[in-house]
Amino acid sequence: MSPEVFIYSTAVLYGISTLHYLLYLIFRKEKLATVGLYSARFGFLTNLLAVIFLIVKDGSVSLFTPKGAFLLFAISVVTVYLYFSTKHKLSLSGAFLMPWATLFAFISSLVSGAPKEVFPVGIVGMVHIVSAFLGYSAFIFASLLSILYLIFENHLKKKKFSVFFQKLPSLTLIESVIYNSVALGFFFITLSMFAGAVWSEKVFGTYWSWHPKQVATLISWFVYAGIIHLYLYGEWRGKRFCYLNILGLFVIVLNFLGVNLLSSKDVHSFKG
Repeated sequence: MSPEVFIYSTAVLYGISTLHYLLYLIFRKEKLATVGLYSARFGFLTNLLAVIFLIVKDGSVSLFTPKGAFLLFAISVVTVYLYFSTKHKLSLSGAFLMPWATLFAFISSLVSGAPKEVFPVGIVGMVHIVSAFLGYSAFIFASLLSILYLIFENHLKKKKFSVFFQKLPSLTLIESVIYNSVALGFFFITLSMFAGAVWSEKVFGTYWSWHPKQVATLISWFVYAGIIHLYLYGEWRGKRFCYLNILGLFVIVLNFLGVNLLSSKDVHSFKG
């Protein structure tokens, strides 16, 4: 079966989830959030099937194509969202995160999935790319939750009785979830870097080549290492911690889109 069927289904289901979460943000009806949640869950399943059928059709190297990359990004975002929203009942965050998953799935349905070149991926290569996207997604979740924290904190200060009062836990718990998400992302991006180095040596004969993607990922690693250090030892808590995570989002966007779009035609490039 063609992966395109599941890709289109995923984009539709994520779109339905996004719509209902946005309506939930406006009308505050729990049934809307429930539809959003189950649409996200069913979309996760079709997203997973799309990845599997893409690999069956074109091989695991297809994950290094724009289609495969955006498919992995979509399912990684939803995985992180479903984990934290289920554990901490953060349904409101769906209105901020599911649009990203919808966008990635939609882009995946439009771009190419044909590998530019065939090279061995193997288990190490799979670990490298999957852990990278899980790390990126955890950082995105942390940054968007940071925006929610700042909005909620501002409404508390101005005594605005909005949806944030009814649908979000305490600021302390939100901050804890943000840190846990950053720590999770840092773990996965570290794993991705080590796996990438081992995989690179096996395929290209070198652990490090100063490729722009390697440099950008290393910069991202240092940025988030600094954020974690400032939080734990510099006592950059609350609003300052949230501002740091929003800054981190721009670093991740530059890493994923900027480098992949601007780099030469190689394994990390989105150019045909």
